Amino acid sequence: MQAPNIRVPQKTFIDRVKFPYGFRKSGDFSISDADLLSRFGHTLLALESGELTPESDDEKHFLAFTQGMVPAQNALEKAWQKYVRLARGKKHFYTLHSSASNQSDYDDDFSDETFDVA
Repeated sequence: MQAPNIRVPQKTFIDRVKFPYGFRKSGDFSISDADLLSRFGHTLLALESGELTPESDDEKHFLAFTQGMVPAQNALEKAWQKYVRLARGKKHFYTLHSSASNQSDYDDDFSDETFDVA
């Protein structure tokens, strides 16, 4: 894999809100994805928000990718796509219990009568 021509910031990228134990320990990212996000995350976030202007062709392509003009082509863009989906997307929560709004459907079947089981 060819290293992307994207500026490397001095600080590593950490998202303590959505991934409090880090990208590697979250179970959502491969080791290589976690390393790419940690290494280039600050630059990618600054490019996406407009704080930085793209200097290289890879940075220009990344900016076009974040704007939806081109699909993700390299591992860094795919890792960022996964990060955005997991960090900013809606988290689905499934339960085995019915919600309170559905409970009224079942209340008619319930009765407090005692049954004679002789």
